Amino acid sequence: MNGRERMNAVLNHEPPDRVPFVPSIYEHGARVIGRSPYETSRSAALTAEAALKSYEIYGHDLVTVGIDIYNVEAEAFGCELSFDPKKYIPGIKSHPLAGSTALDAGGLDIPAPGEGNRLQLIVDATQRVVDEAGDEVWVLATMSGPFSQAAELRGFENLICDMVDTPERVHELMNLTTELSLQQARRISEVGAGVSIFESWATIPLITSDIFAEYVVPYNKKVIEMIKRDYEVPPPAVIMGGDTAMLMDHFIDVGTSLVVADYMTDLELMKEKTRDLQMIVRGCADPKMIERGQWEGVQESIDGLARKKRGMNNFVWGCGCVSLDTGTDALMRFKKMCAEAGGH
Repeated sequence: MNGRERMNAVLNHEPPDRVPFVPSIYEHGARVIGRSPYETSRSAALTAEAALKSYEIYGHDLVTVGIDIYNVEAEAFGCELSFDPKKYIPGIKSHPLAGSTALDAGGLDIPAPGEGNRLQLIVDATQRVVDEAGDEVWVLATMSGPFSQAAELRGFENLICDMVDTPERVHELMNLTTELSLQQARRISEVGAGVSIFESWATIPLITSDIFAEYVVPYNKKVIEMIKRDYEVPPPAVIMGGDTAMLMDHFIDVGTSLVVADYMTDLELMKEKTRDLQMIVRGCADPKMIERGQWEGVQESIDGLARKKRGMNNFVWGCGCVSLDTGTDALMRFKKMCAEAGGH
């Protein structure tokens, strides 16, 4: 089996030839091509090269295109970024809608791809990766989700207060960020790739399950449903950390095709919830342990996941975001440990 066949098998709860290996490689891709995340994230050619070189080295079963995975859409909307040209990925340093006491998104326009943003850069990089490797492996491009875009535009604490004071205005803002998400998802889908929607601001305990149900589910669901309805591409995923088991009913409602589960998550609950669904569960070890070479802890995580996943054909091995400082040998060792744990 190649990676595409392997992932299609687990999506349909069919036994693969081996359990797929799906580490989260974003900024680490810059390391493997000898560039900084800043430089790589500003070039479609380098972003594609980082994804393809990582795939060549690690042979993982799902290739994700993106370096600066949280900020592209927020930057297009007008958030200012702080850059470290030498090493780390950019961070948001300004929130365009934070200046007023009351939320007012009335002057916010949906950005179009252009010289002032990187919306088209991601699409162009993704096209290169699909052309090179799309026949043999799932290719997904990264995109910040509607809720996380809203949090960056308004500022997270302000947005939470707005949900109490003026919830209707929060929904107005969510409609705008969802429209950009729909447009960008279409651009990505049209080059033959799937979409990974990152909702980093929607994790528990940052927000509650009730907030997730009202402000995350319906808007992500619009994007997921559009992709599944209109395109034949690798299935879309909503990616986030935290205690994802607590949100399983919401993930099912959204329609995500992949959900993340770290070694502390209630994997048995997720196993039961996904038994009859086309939903892949990615069991994740701690990437910081991999970076630091804390192999006893990594092995303990793998052993725990291996016990819990018995009987799951929709399980894949993975880890959280592989850091820029993680060596190639360390990630290859982690891959070997997962393979040795094996099983279906």
